[in-house]
Amino acid sequence: MFIVDQIKRCWESFLDLLGYERTLDATKRKYRRRRGPIPMRPKPQPQPANNKQIDYVLNDMTTPNLRKKMLPPVQIDRPKFTVMKYEGGGFGAEQIQHQAANCFVTINNTLQYIRKMSEKPLTRFVGARDLVVVPRAGKDLNAFYNRRSMQFFYIAHPKIGTIYTADSSDIVAHELGHAILDSYRPDTWGAAGLEVWSFHEAFADLTAMLNIMSHEEVLHYALNQNGGDMRKPSVITNLSEHIGQVIFKIQGPKSGRNPEYLRSTINDFKYVNPGTLPKQVPHNKLAAECHSFGRIFLGAFYDILVMIYEDTLAKGHPKFNALKHARDAVARRVLFTIQSAAVNVRFYESIAKTMLWVEKTKFNNTYHDQIREIFFERNLMKNEIKMLSAPECTSDDGIMRIQSKMNIKLGDHMLRAQSDNPLYNVELDIPHDQIYLYDNDKNIYDSVLVSDEDAMSAAQDAIIYLHDSGSVSEGDDTPFEIQDGKLCRTAFIE
Repeated sequence: MFIVDQIKRCWESFLDLLGYERTLDATKRKYRRRRGPIPMRPKPQPQPANNKQIDYVLNDMTTPNLRKKMLPPVQIDRPKFTVMKYEGGGFGAEQIQHQAANCFVTINNTLQYIRKMSEKPLTRFVGARDLVVVPRAGKDLNAFYNRRSMQFFYIAHPKIGTIYTADSSDIVAHELGHAILDSYRPDTWGAAGLEVWSFHEAFADLTAMLNIMSHEEVLHYALNQNGGDMRKPSVITNLSEHIGQVIFKIQGPKSGRNPEYLRSTINDFKYVNPGTLPKQVPHNKLAAECHSFGRIFLGAFYDILVMIYEDTLAKGHPKFNALKHARDAVARRVLFTIQSAAVNVRFYESIAKTMLWVEKTKFNNTYHDQIREIFFERNLMKNEIKMLSAPECTSDDGIMRIQSKMNIKLGDHMLRAQSDNPLYNVELDIPHDQIYLYDNDKNIYDSVLVSDEDAMSAAQDAIIYLHDSGSVSEGDDTPFEIQDGKLCRTAFIE
């Protein structure tokens, strides 16, 4: 038996080296090719082969003046990442080393900024000691993060030319945002909940915005664009302009896409139960699809940034300084919030309440009432009576956590509204954390509590959406698959 096990391990190691992984489903064992051509054991990041300047694209091809000549920066020590084909600067736009350098600078810069803003440093990625970044993973107009890697694709269109998603700092920073949130809160990865998935997209878009705002050249450019009125569109508010424009040119007006960008931080969307929304709608409407529904919180975060910016201006500070202050204030508050919030199916309410608690206990109530008003305006919170009693607070951080997860098959617990949906018979990880929040005097401030019935109802909405949208398969173009009878996330796509 020992010899058989040794042979089996050797065989699996050989397949691992070739880039295959074992996938289990309810009926059989088999191997499949991993997403994209990535080496599982990358060599350590080499020092740049040259010290030539990198022609770094601060935004994308829609703003040719937003470029910066820079020497290869010193790589951040933690968390570790390896960009394939990165060899420093001095390469032309059509060379893969150029896309690699663009990825390297964006990732390195974003991680440095997050390190400055977060009290808890991010020291490693959750799924890999060394996250592999592939600047040209294949032909497609997309990108994804799958815990082992971030992969960026390209297309060669006869009328538009060759488009590399790695040339967009927004796209690169967006995928990195998924990796950052996943590493701080790995319990969000496989959670069965539309609001958890959508907040992942909102945080990834916020990461893209914070990255581009970390460059002073971009702040000056935006203030010139909008005359200092941050309620107007600018290079900061329009995310992934080039890719959005290319998709619109290829798919046409019938696609319902915006012709100018992929998404905008400026919107007036208000929270409704995502289970009541259609799967797909034009860009000016709200859908259950996670990128669309994520715009509610993305818009709320931008509202907070504008509020802080305008408040700082009113105190007599220059526009540039006010914008830098607002950027950093939002970043610090959101990073505090994501590390403390309870992960459950009503994640939007959990984030809103936790962010207000963070403002009260960590930031001396500086913008508490204004943020609360923004959340009420977005329907992210309800005017409800506060709790009069709660467990005694025995924790130093002012949070009493009840962490749990419902690992169930919905078909065993509720009447199936769609008998043709096989996901009713698949095990789900339904996030079900509860928290009590206390002020600095250990008095109850608020709570985030979700009933079992509400959790199962929201999980039902999630599996109905996944089934109707064809989001579960063994292919590379869906974010979920079934492994050993369980619903498992495989990637965040775009």
